[in-house]
Amino acid sequence: MENTEQQMEEITKPPLGLIPKRIHDKNVKIERYNDVCSAIARYYHARLKIKIEWIEEYNDLVDYLNHLK
Repeated sequence: MENTEQQMEEITKPPLGLIPKRIHDKNVKIERYNDVCSAIARYYHARLKIKIEWIEEYNDLVDYLNHLK
């Protein structure tokens, strides 16, 4: 029995590390892109003016995400 417990301790996995920074940054950009698109759509459907800053950020994010492909 002791041998089995000792083997289990040797097999245990290391603790979970970090997501690589480039993947994290990409995920954050994708999430922000989705947020910007949603805000623009809400304002569009409400027939409200869409802020220029949102359009500029949308365009920047589109360039970033298209560059990844």
